[in-house]
Amino acid sequence: MQVSVSILIAVSFFCLLVITAFVISVLLIRDLLSKQKIYSIFASYLSDFLVIVSKEGRLIDATPTYISDPLYNSILRQRSFKKIFSASEYKRFLEYVKGLDAYPDIPFVFSQDVGDGINWYEIRASMQKQGADVHMVLLLTNVTLDVESRTQRDELKEKVDMLLQNTGDFLWSMDVDTRTFTFLTPLVDDEGRAIPRTQGVQDIRAMMPDDDYAFFDKHLNARIVEFRATGQNSSENHGVRLRLLGENGKLDWYAFCGRLYTEENAKIVFRGTARRLDMHLENSMVEGSGVSEATQVSALAFPDIRMFWIDRDYKVCGCNQAFSLAFGSPNPEEIEGKRLLEVVRPRYFTLFHGVLSEVFEKGLSKSWKGPFGVGKRLLWFNAVPLKRDDGYTYRVLGVYLQLDENDFNSVNNVLMEKK
Repeated sequence: MQVSVSILIAVSFFCLLVITAFVISVLLIRDLLSKQKIYSIFASYLSDFLVIVSKEGRLIDATPTYISDPLYNSILRQRSFKKIFSASEYKRFLEYVKGLDAYPDIPFVFSQDVGDGINWYEIRASMQKQGADVHMVLLLTNVTLDVESRTQRDELKEKVDMLLQNTGDFLWSMDVDTRTFTFLTPLVDDEGRAIPRTQGVQDIRAMMPDDDYAFFDKHLNARIVEFRATGQNSSENHGVRLRLLGENGKLDWYAFCGRLYTEENAKIVFRGTARRLDMHLENSMVEGSGVSEATQVSALAFPDIRMFWIDRDYKVCGCNQAFSLAFGSPNPEEIEGKRLLEVVRPRYFTLFHGVLSEVFEKGLSKSWKGPFGVGKRLLWFNAVPLKRDDGYTYRVLGVYLQLDENDFNSVNNVLMEKK
């Protein structure tokens, strides 16, 4: 059986058509995949304008033409993208292009002086080959407003930090899972230097007495349980008072206020502020009672009534001048921080310790009166517990008055003589 030449020619022509169609299809698919890759890079930025340039920076196309932007107009006018950069900035841009494969998602940021101010732009680039030519497809975004907003926020934060540092206040944040405590605003000393232990991530337990941290931890856990159950901070305005150890080794009181937040990864953080409390006496019993500060301070100035308050380590946290004078110091601040046994005489300490220890143990006020010392001397001693919101007695206030019967006798004799 013989096949005619015409049939062979027809079959060959058909095969050629199939091969040609296949090659064209492969080229179209490659071109489509290339365009899809470019589209995937710019998919979320379609509202911005595109510029296509050659390797030498010569403008090939810019779209869309309705964009009204100083940079867009400058590119169309100069017909060269390279001319909009300074020499150093263009060199930086070329380094950016070299690193596109490794860091495709990082934008190139630059600025342009447009006469009435500086505009900031972001560039995202992709390389596209067309035969032997390599073109750069550039997406340009005007981010001037974003940059100005960030600058204003940075300036505002700097001013707030300076205000907080000068007032002894600070901002803080805590990861509730790891209990990682971060000082967002460092404290400063009298010479304006940042105190090292109040910067960055710190172990708050190392800066706080055990009792204070236990109370803080208990308070935080209760807030977390409430937050997880209701999703709200019903106690967000409720603060606690805690002591922090300063650089000089002295414990200072701070009022901590905070609020729980949920971050994007579902992590709960506790953020807030702390304000230093420069108070002579931390007595929650007088809060909200309508007693003025001047009245409270004047109560410490009684010349014959001696007052002091101590913590559970029997360290004197404060006293009035009558107490400090009685034990050889005209300045009450010289007494603060010392143990009670170092200040008062042993016979006083024996009496005071018996009363104070019972107040710490039971949390109830106690009074003692009777003869004391030599001669006909009488002593009237009162001790009052100072409690936190949870009822824990963390300090005791001692107030006492000393009387001598001979003093009254001498006064009576004078009165009798006048009669």
